[in-house]
Amino acid sequence: MRRFLVVAAVLMLGACSNSPSRELVLEHGLRNETPARFGVCKGYGCETFVRISLSPEEWRSVRESFGSPPPDAGSERAAIARAIGRIEQLAGPKSGTADDAPGAAILNFDHKDQMDCIDEAFNSTTYLRFLARDGLLLWHDVGLPVRRGSFVDRWPHNTATVTERASGEAFAVDSWFHGNGNAAEVVPLALWLKGWSPKVVRPPCKAGDCAPAAVVTDR
Repeated sequence: MRRFLVVAAVLMLGACSNSPSRELVLEHGLRNETPARFGVCKGYGCETFVRISLSPEEWRSVRESFGSPPPDAGSERAAIARAIGRIEQLAGPKSGTADDAPGAAILNFDHKDQMDCIDEAFNSTTYLRFLARDGLLLWHDVGLPVRRGSFVDRWPHNTATVTERASGEAFAVDSWFHGNGNAAEVVPLALWLKGWSPKVVRPPCKAGDCAPAAVVTDR
């Protein structure tokens, strides 16, 4: 835990060229994480790292949200977006982040159960690796988090990523824009790096009342 806090603090203050979420992934390592026991970052910059677990029945509901084997890469990206939202719905009450608001207020003095983009990118990378290990990803490989912005050109922002196997194109899997439980936004990384953001931002939601995300396919 101490190493997590040190790494997060140094990287946030130093505005390093790599994504702080990437550094957290490399520092922590996710090889031994499973749905039965894994960590969730929260509190901005992974100030708090909470260990939680999903039951076999809960993970089965994630598989159900993913749906049948996707016939193409675009369909798989839509399934990824849904599955990330479903995992957030399950993880939120256990990690205390069920009411995580869209985005992250820069001046927020009560953010212990809120998540910034560093937290979100780390968590989504964890969830993507679970999907991959369960054999659900047929068209994509999971990448490391990526950062855009360097304070000079725009405010820094981080995202999880996947890469389409056939084309080699990378896609952002961004769960930060919307409140907890919503489907992630999956867009071409090249577009995301230019400052892309959704036109509509959705509040936290629970299973049954979450609107589907519009997966952008522009290349």
